[in-house]
Amino acid sequence: MFQSFSRYRRCIDSNLSFHSIAISNKLSFPRYTSPMDTLFFCVLVQINLIFGVAGLLWPDKLKPFFGVLMFPWPASYRAIRTHGIVAIIGYVLVLGKLLVIAQ
Repeated sequence: MFQSFSRYRRCIDSNLSFHSIAISNKLSFPRYTSPMDTLFFCVLVQINLIFGVAGLLWPDKLKPFFGVLMFPWPASYRAIRTHGIVAIIGYVLVLGKLLVIAQ
């Protein structure tokens, strides 16, 4: 009885050990990215942030611009405000990703 319990306990301990099995993450980011890829991505995010904040501050002036961008759907103040909020959240996420990669 005692031997079977210790064998069972050893089996559980080996299954809970994180060092026993090597697992590869196929979704990992590469360690190196070229500077131009990062530059283009940052410029794109900055432009998105500029139009997002401008849409929050001056929705009347940007409503025709968003009307062209959102062609099949009419541009509403709610859509412009949502784009501004999502642009700010996206900028914060991208900034966090760049700060983590830089370390």
